[in-house]
Amino acid sequence: MYDVISIGSSLLDIFVKSNDLEADRDGERQILTYGDKLELSDFHIVTGGGGSNTSVAFARFGLSSAVISETGRDEFASLITADFQKEGVETNLLIQEKLEKTGGSVILVARDSERVAMVHRGAASMLDPFDIPAFWISKSRWIHLSSLGGRKETLAKIFKVLNNNQDTKMSWNPGKKELELLVNEEFAIDQIPCEVFFVNQEEWDLIEPLHEEILLNFPQVVITKGKKGGEVHLFGKKKFEFEGEAPALVDSTGAGDAFAAAYVSALLNGLDVNIAIAWGVKNAGNVVAYFGAKLGLLRKAQILELTKASK
Repeated sequence: MYDVISIGSSLLDIFVKSNDLEADRDGERQILTYGDKLELSDFHIVTGGGGSNTSVAFARFGLSSAVISETGRDEFASLITADFQKEGVETNLLIQEKLEKTGGSVILVARDSERVAMVHRGAASMLDPFDIPAFWISKSRWIHLSSLGGRKETLAKIFKVLNNNQDTKMSWNPGKKELELLVNEEFAIDQIPCEVFFVNQEEWDLIEPLHEEILLNFPQVVITKGKKGGEVHLFGKKKFEFEGEAPALVDSTGAGDAFAAAYVSALLNGLDVNIAIAWGVKNAGNVVAYFGAKLGLLRKAQILELTKASK
């Protein structure tokens, strides 16, 4: 039995940073001329993806952690598997398909540390219902579900297993394609066995017609707002607001995964929501001080020291 199983993507991320690049949220584009050479100020190759990031975060918090992801059987997959093994994440539920290509992304980091990601999901977007092991899910204390690229049948299988095994709790950090399924009423909100629902402010705005129903049916709804912090709704009634913490912003990749994994880890340790928020803020704030979504992930001893919390 595992404390927590992460279900989501496992990718190889290539980070390139250039002080000659600028990020613009208003739609302005930076134009590069053919034949130009753009000088890079930093370059990193690391593993990433929602399933990968959170499973490693859970392991660092001392939880028995496993991951359900799909990769190919190539050099990228070998790097991802080696990283799991180094971090103590169980890989016996990892699906590796010979005829598929492991997914990856190239992240362009501008001089202000904002980013643009170019993603090839590859095998990471091919998780099918028969890849979901009902036995192991039903025996786990917790399931953390991140984006599956909108795989409706796979989501349905996960929800069905959890509805039949209500001792196993689930947190969900959906991607935009999953949010589209909700808006299009492909799933009934009251039939989704979600204990904690994580979205950022932009995602929350996308599902505005569903706000009331989600707050009514999901016990905990966490809305993150980047540097501004966020808010937590409990049973649609009580609300906690919190401030972000990023003293040294290098790269914002993985901040949401870091927050969610720390928050859930606190709950699995029997701690209250206030401490779960503090764990999430500290973990996310430390991750963004490094390139990639894993290098800055805190361990349990570190988070306890930083938050002065006790089990």
